[in-house]
Amino acid sequence: MDLEKILGILFIILGIIFIAYPMLSLGAISIFVGVSLIVLGCAEIFNAFNLWSVMAHISGIRFLLGILAILCGLLFFNDLGPLSFLASFQLYLIAFVFIFIGILGLVNGTKVSKIASALILIMGIITVFLAVYAIANPTYIAILAGVCLILEGICLFLE
Repeated sequence: MDLEKILGILFIILGIIFIAYPMLSLGAISIFVGVSLIVLGCAEIFNAFNLWSVMAHISGIRFLLGILAILCGLLFFNDLGPLSFLASFQLYLIAFVFIFIGILGLVNGTKVSKIASALILIMGIITVFLAVYAIANPTYIAILAGVCLILEGICLFLE
């Protein structure tokens, strides 16, 4: 069996798990992000001490960023609030970029690009609503991630 087909099946199974058990999935994601940030923070602190004799000012900044990454990583072990906030914040940024691109395309585009720009603008508005729901209830993030995993798994399996 091809590697893409195996990954496709794994993504589909993981997507179904994300949809069936959204809070458990978010807990696992939150712990994974927390561990990743703690490892990143430790690596930054280690790199800061290695470069201290060469670039003290950069090493000081890297040391502070390492401490900040460790503290942020510890936040993800307590609850899902930081995860839902970051996901919602990211959705807001994407939404405003879509809205901005849509408006620019409507003002400056040709007929075909105006249709595409209108669709991008509509996607931006929908994404704003997704961001509102994501911060209100983090299970939407897990369900959305599950749907994306299933779609990606289907695409990988069919290749």
